Amino acid sequence: MRRKRNGLLLLLCLFALPCWGESGLERVRRLGEIHIGTDATYPPFESKVGEVYEGFDIELGEAVARKLGVRPVWTNVSFDGIFPGLIAGKYDLIISAVTITPERQAEMAFCAPYYDAGQILCVRKDENNIGVPADLAGKSAGVQINTTSQFMLEKQGGVDIRKYASMDLALLDCQEGRISAVVGDAPSIQWMIGQSFPGLKLAGELLTQDQYGFVCRKEDRALVAAIDQALSQLRAEGVYDQLHARWFGGEGAKESGPSLADQLWPVLWKGLVWTLQLTAAAYLLALPLGLAVALLRLVPYRPVSWLAATYVEVLRGTPLLVQIFFAYFVLPVVGLKLSAWAAGVAALGINASAYIAEICRAGVLSIDRGQREAARSLGMSSVQAMRFVVLPQALRRMVPPLTNEAVAMLKDSSLVSVMGLTELTRAGQELAGRYADPLAVWPMVALFYFGATFLLTRLAAQMEQRYGKGRAG
Repeated sequence: MRRKRNGLLLLLCLFALPCWGESGLERVRRLGEIHIGTDATYPPFESKVGEVYEGFDIELGEAVARKLGVRPVWTNVSFDGIFPGLIAGKYDLIISAVTITPERQAEMAFCAPYYDAGQILCVRKDENNIGVPADLAGKSAGVQINTTSQFMLEKQGGVDIRKYASMDLALLDCQEGRISAVVGDAPSIQWMIGQSFPGLKLAGELLTQDQYGFVCRKEDRALVAAIDQALSQLRAEGVYDQLHARWFGGEGAKESGPSLADQLWPVLWKGLVWTLQLTAAAYLLALPLGLAVALLRLVPYRPVSWLAATYVEVLRGTPLLVQIFFAYFVLPVVGLKLSAWAAGVAALGINASAYIAEICRAGVLSIDRGQREAARSLGMSSVQAMRFVVLPQALRRMVPPLTNEAVAMLKDSSLVSVMGLTELTRAGQELAGRYADPLAVWPMVALFYFGATFLLTRLAAQMEQRYGKGRAG
């Protein structure tokens, strides 16, 4: 038997040997595909309508992939999670209008610059006193989180910096007068103003001279060199100029996709289906796990109950978003790689299990102790008394709080968008970014959430009415 096991290990090692020490470029060509991370809420560089990615960066990335002889596979990730995803190995490359900075170069490898850009101020049309960053002293300014504009204003100081998940939300706040200005990349801001913000204008000249670059991991130097060569060929062949004219020549970007009216309902409906599936899967994990933890907390053996209590307190004492980041971005560092779906289900389910454990424990303790003693006097064991006498009565009392927890999970599922899962909130972000029209999109997102939670609470009310009869006093 030992020889067989040793032979099996040797065979596995032989199969794995070609993968050991291979470069990023070799891995990409061996697999025949290159995984690319992007935040598709930043037109005209990258946006997403339904399942279709579009924009200057998207088409340029696909052209580079063709030069490498591989198929591009896009992963849509919130910008605040895009760099941890690269470092954790979730994708091979980032193409997302990333500004090249010394701080980022210290952690990651940049390809040769592919686009010259710069930061610019955006203000309301009736604002004539803001033209340079110094004019923002004592005022509020909006930026997209973790972008060059945020770092620039932080170095300047004296500015109330408001950080937004996407640029369209910052522009909306500026147009409504909640903030004094917005600082961001000139091409994207100019595009969005032309789409849906007629009350805004660009102010002054470019504040910086920035360059965008594709981003790889530090160790993937061969992949960087291959991408640089591909970009040089695309420039020499005139492909780059054609793409630039298409997206920045004043024609293609606005007409490239279907209208908002055609896309809003199906995209949000698909996002809702994803949300419901994610919530259901996480709840199916959380319910038995929470019940088990609750029963362990009631065990008279102190070390076991202490461990269960620690489990509950740790999960309830740390933010869910931190737990999601841990499951998706930190675990791969120690060799445990989960898909975005598995990480989302695990993080939501394990987090909810701590709250469900307390609901179940309270339900069990609400049953009069005499009922357990009566069951024991009839010859039942402790396990039988819990299973056949206590839990059936306690579960009836748990229905309302367990329903509330399900509703909370439904809404908390919006946090998994940082991993690129296109649930309902992320679908709304993509639509709002693509059409630069948050006022049209977010009320519909709220309506979808309300419909889902309303149906869930009605179902719970029926369950409570049906199973809540005959409660123990």
